[in-house]
Amino acid sequence: MGNIAKFAIPLPPLEEQKRIVAKVDQLMALCDELEVKLNQARQHSKQLMEVTVRQLLVA
Repeated sequence: MGNIAKFAIPLPPLEEQKRIVAKVDQLMALCDELEVKLNQARQHSKQLMEVTVRQLLVA
């Protein structure tokens, strides 16, 4: 582990780091929104299937 501490790890300038963090935050928010929409679509699909089966059984 001691040898690893000797390596210089280049970092982008602070402004670039801030830009990267802002972009990642934006993308994470989009992922959260897509997850909500996916769950809603799954729920609607389930409801549609239930209604379809119910109508087939009544007919």
